Amino acid sequence: MRKLLFMVVGTGVLLAACAKPPVTPPLTESQLQALNCKQIGRETDKLNLQVNQLRGNDALFGPDERDKQAAISAAEFRLQQLRTQSVRKLCVFG
Repeated sequence: MRKLLFMVVGTGVLLAACAKPPVTPPLTESQLQALNCKQIGRETDKLNLQVNQLRGNDALFGPDERDKQAAISAAEFRLQQLRTQSVRKLCVFG
C-alpha cells in the first residue's frame, strides 16, 4: 500500500513538472469583429487571471521559465487586442 502511494505521488510530481502553460493564440480580425462587449469582458477577465497565475507560480516543480514567459507574452498580446477592440466598440466595463 505504501509503495502504491509513493508511486502515485511520484507520478503526480512528474506530471506537474512536465506540464506546459497554455500559449494563447492571437485573435484574427474576423474573431475580433464577432465579439460583443460582454464577450470581450469575459475574455479579458480570463486572460488577466491566467497572467496573474503564471506570474505567481514559482513552484519548485513546474513549467520552464521560458515556457511561462512565452505564455505570458502571448496572453498579454491578446489582452492588448481585446483592449483595442473594446475601445473601438465603445465598451464600458464596471
